[in-house]
Amino acid sequence: MDICPNQPDMKIHLQKSNMSVQFHDEIFSNDNVVLNINFSGIKQGVTSTDSLRMSFYAYDKNTGQPKFSEILCFEEIKKLYENLNKISIIKDDSKIVSGKFIETTDELAGMLDGLKNIDLDILKLILDKFSGDEKIKTILESLSEIELKNLSAAHKHKSYQIELNNLEQLLGLEEGGSIVEEIKKHDNLSAYFAGQPEKIFQNWIEKNLWIFGVEYTQKHDARKIALFSEADLLMESMDGFLDLIELKRPKLEYDIFKYDASHKSYYLSPDLSKVIGQCLFYLQKMDEQKLVLEKEHKAKILRPRIKIIAGRTNNFNNEQFEALRMLNSNLNHIQIVSYDYLLSCGKKIVSHYD
Repeated sequence: MDICPNQPDMKIHLQKSNMSVQFHDEIFSNDNVVLNINFSGIKQGVTSTDSLRMSFYAYDKNTGQPKFSEILCFEEIKKLYENLNKISIIKDDSKIVSGKFIETTDELAGMLDGLKNIDLDILKLILDKFSGDEKIKTILESLSEIELKNLSAAHKHKSYQIELNNLEQLLGLEEGGSIVEEIKKHDNLSAYFAGQPEKIFQNWIEKNLWIFGVEYTQKHDARKIALFSEADLLMESMDGFLDLIELKRPKLEYDIFKYDASHKSYYLSPDLSKVIGQCLFYLQKMDEQKLVLEKEHKAKILRPRIKIIAGRTNNFNNEQFEALRMLNSNLNHIQIVSYDYLLSCGKKIVSHYD
């Protein structure tokens, strides 16, 4: 926590700025210290992931002098909530004793989720016949390696399918109008809230890098390099080289093609032509800043590739798909991928867990 010796008196500060305090509570107090919590960034009962903040601060009860303060952004608040929510005695106020105090991995969560449909009375009857470590040993010996893998696969199948449904819903909101406002009406999409449409889809993709299969191993922070925009994703490929993902909106102004009636052929839309020009600039600058990028990200730069995610192909005819195939085959180190292509990739991955 940050020590703030020069911070003004907390009580005076709150009295002067009580109009900005949307949620304020005292969570601890003794003879010497008072600890408070305060949420800010809420206007007329509405907030966003960019503006919500949680503040912890303490002050000396006798002198009013501040002891410390700490401000958490949305991601840090969410991480705190998720960790507390794993503890049964905190999550369920009817409990007075917790279960085994361990953090649950995704694999274990998948196994536990798969046990939900088992008759717990029968399971308890079986386990009661064993004592101590024998219970765990018996379960592990009874479940074959295939069955354990199936439990993990079932968990991934369910979570991936939910995320694909969310992406389809986001695409529907984008087509229907103002996605920035409409998304607020859907609680299941709260993880993707943002003030710009591109950022909403970026949030989904960053949460679901599995959609690219085994093509990439990790994401790097592109914002540290002034070269890139906030919507760019710097990715490390399986062989340790850096590639770039350029995100644009799926909305109609990012049509991939326009039709030339006089020549009966398709040509690249002006909007997407600008994006390709931007990517060519990126390729040049990445080559010029090769040493800086490699030092910053501990990865290699060699003939980087850029994947442009933009537009829709759900209404493409055969000629348009052929034109896209020809375009990608002739672009050097640049590939255009639609959001419908991403959906198809995701559905293919999910099908392997059926």
